[in-house]
Amino acid sequence: MKRAETWLAGRTRAGLAALALCAASTTASALSYRLIDADLPNCKGPCPKVIVVSGTIGQNEYLQFISFLKDANASHRLSSTVLIESPGGFRGDGAILGILLRKLKMKVIVARPTGNVVTANSGLAPATCASACVLVLAGGTSRFFVPGSRVGVHRSHTGRAVLDPATRKNVSGTVDHAANVEQHVQFFRTMGVDPQLSKVIDDTPSETIRWLTPEEMKRYRLAQPSGGAR
Repeated sequence: MKRAETWLAGRTRAGLAALALCAASTTASALSYRLIDADLPNCKGPCPKVIVVSGTIGQNEYLQFISFLKDANASHRLSSTVLIESPGGFRGDGAILGILLRKLKMKVIVARPTGNVVTANSGLAPATCASACVLVLAGGTSRFFVPGSRVGVHRSHTGRAVLDPATRKNVSGTVDHAANVEQHVQFFRTMGVDPQLSKVIDDTPSETIRWLTPEEMKRYRLAQPSGGAR
């Protein structure tokens, strides 16, 4: 974990800090992390805990996630599966969190748990992953969505003020759409996602959202339907 933290601080942060935020239009809860039990057929003894991530992506989110993992690892066995549900947030921080997930070789599923236990075929419901959340999703070594989930993209928001999507307070920031497109291209190419997805993002006004169809998610190699938490 220390190696991942050092690598992100030394290389990734500098390279992706320019990615603009995608602020939510209304106040949203900050990203939170928790664990739930798993009951899967191939576990030897108790199954590792599944990580549940939900809420709005804030600044320096990767530090929050690293802190959570350190505490959780102290008392639990953790699986490599992450369930995510998020309306978006800061794009740069979403990208860095996605890179951290790739560094840790984690599988990402767009889903929300229906209870405290997930099995190979039950316990998951459709969820939403929009805007900056798509960058987190792209970081998974394998990427899935529960059928019925919504995955959406759009350009960065612009305006007189840049607001933190969770607190709605002013933050320093500028939006360079041309730079965003190139950064998205490089990011998606690195993650094995079709870089043409960056054009879909740039072509979608910030005031709207483009919900990707299951066929589009497959075409862009972003995610595929999940049969459960296997």
